[in-house]
Amino acid sequence: MAKVFAIAGHGAGDPGACANGFSEAAQVRKLAARMQALGGSEVIVGDMNRNWYKDNGIGRGHCPKGVPVIELHMDSAGAGAKGGHVIIKEGFNPDAIDNALAAFIGGFFPGRSKTIVGRSDLANPNRAARAGVNYRLVECGFISDAGDAAKFDSQIDELARGILAAFGIGASAPAPAPAPAPQPAPKPQGLAVDGYWGEATTRRIQEVLGCPFKDGKISRQNPQHKHRLKACTGGWEFSAPWGEQPGSQTIGAIQRACGVPADGFIGPDTINAMIRHFKPTSGAKVEDGKLDAGSPTVKAMQRALNEGRF
Repeated sequence: MAKVFAIAGHGAGDPGACANGFSEAAQVRKLAARMQALGGSEVIVGDMNRNWYKDNGIGRGHCPKGVPVIELHMDSAGAGAKGGHVIIKEGFNPDAIDNALAAFIGGFFPGRSKTIVGRSDLANPNRAARAGVNYRLVECGFISDAGDAAKFDSQIDELARGILAAFGIGASAPAPAPAPAPQPAPKPQGLAVDGYWGEATTRRIQEVLGCPFKDGKISRQNPQHKHRLKACTGGWEFSAPWGEQPGSQTIGAIQRACGVPADGFIGPDTINAMIRHFKPTSGAKVEDGKLDAGSPTVKAMQRALNEGRF
């Protein structure tokens, strides 16, 4: 059995209040639709193509018998006005639904000093009282307040669930997404064997040699050796920032792998050690202390790195 009948205010050509890029009629219809989606068969939504104030749907007996009614609206006023509240017929005592709804809406949209207000000057509360309809109108924040308007729109499901809870309706959770079909693990992308030592090559060196950093950087190198390293492109730093210890831990790891003293600087001795280390597969003829563009030593190193070794 339904536990709430929801009426969306305004509509049928009447947009209600408009501010901050929203219209009241459109927003409360979105809210009513979410209440129905989340509450299922326990929620009935009145015809949203109608204007229930103008056509006197409540007074004409169009509300389902015995089902509590809520009419959804948004407030509008000058700068600084914000917050939500519940309106009931003046002279009536709030029931458990009204109290629960006021506690929620006042917390969700804070700012009103009174969260339940009795009114005698509104048509639909008066019509409902005469017809014996259990009715309340809720102002879901101020559409004229940017914060209230944005929260209404961005947290509309939370708003809908809070309203439903006041009527004793536990909103359904969204259906879980189906588990994705298992996919084979992607094969690691190999380095391009092009003889140029950039960030990708450095990062793979750092992985293979177990360096503490895997950032693709060779830092704090001596600029006097830059001319020897035409093959070295992105990620190389030929200066030591003020206050930092010069030298690279990655170069130190390479030096240890090549069997030379590890001082963290690449110079002719380290370059020649690399040439010797990769000579069996590089075909290098001379140890000239240089890694030229398209270096065969760098190509041999890239092939080894693609096989997970140095």
